[in-house]
This record gives sequence, C-alpha cells and structure tokens, in this order.
Amino acid sequence: MTTWRRLPPGVRRALAGWLAVQALVAAGGRLMAWWKNEGDESSTSIRRVLTHHGLELRPTNPALARVRMDLAMAGAEVDLTGVQRPKGGIDLTARLLMGGLQVRVPADWRVWWEFHGIGGIDTDGGIQRTHDEHAADLRVHAGVVFGGIGIGGPQS
Repeated sequence: MTTWRRLPPGVRRALAGWLAVQALVAAGGRLMAWWKNEGDESSTSIRRVLTHHGLELRPTNPALARVRMDLAMAGAEVDLTGVQRPKGGIDLTARLLMGGLQVRVPADWRVWWEFHGIGGIDTDGGIQRTHDEHAADLRVHAGVVFGGIGIGGPQS
C-alpha cells in the first residue's frame, strides 16, 4: 500500500490541487444553490443549481410552466408524469457541465428540443417528438458540455 508520504512531491501537489478544486466547486455550488434555487415541487416555476450530487424532482402543480436545471458534475431526474398536460407547455432549460439529466414524461406528450454543446440527447423511442416548438407539451432548451440528457416515458 502506498502512503501519502511515499508519493513523489509532484504527484502529491497534483492530488492536493485536484482536491482543492473539487472542494472549491462544491462550496461554490452550495453558495449558488442557496442564492439561485427557487420554488418547490408545488410551484409553477422551479430552478435548481447543483454540484457533485444527485436530485430527484417530481413537480405536482398542474400550472407548471418552467423548470431550470444548472448541473455541474451532478445528475438529476425530473419526473413530469404526475403533472397534467399543460395548456401552454412546459419549458425545461438545462445547463449541464459534466452532468446528466433524465426527464420522464407521460407517453402521450409531444416533446420538442434544441441542443447546443458537447454531449447529446437520447430518447427511449416511446416519446412523440415534434418539430413545432409551439405545439409541444415539453420544450427542452439544452446547453451541455460533456454531459447528456435522456428523455423517456414513465417506464424508461
């Protein structure tokens, strides 16, 4: 077993620097979450900022209009299966940095998305994709760097 003292000084400095960066990002994420998070599962607008952890969000308000997710080295699941079909649609804005987001929607919803960045959007094949943004029940606006979004039905 190699102990901390047996590592070469350059390796020790690199590891210490990496741990310091992780601690700084985690502390910054908590501060941003405290400052920026808004709403709860019964709100019409929800925003979550998250680093280094996971989150499950199950909105219940039938008038839900907007969900914003800012994830850095984190993962989240947004389950919209408990929400009735929205009259004007729901806008989901996702900004991911080395993170992942899973979105679950009822099987009969129409989904539209735009994606910018390095990563991708994947579907389970059971959702109805529409190319008309205004006719969609869920509109996903995604900006991703080294991450991904999965969109699926209730059982995916």
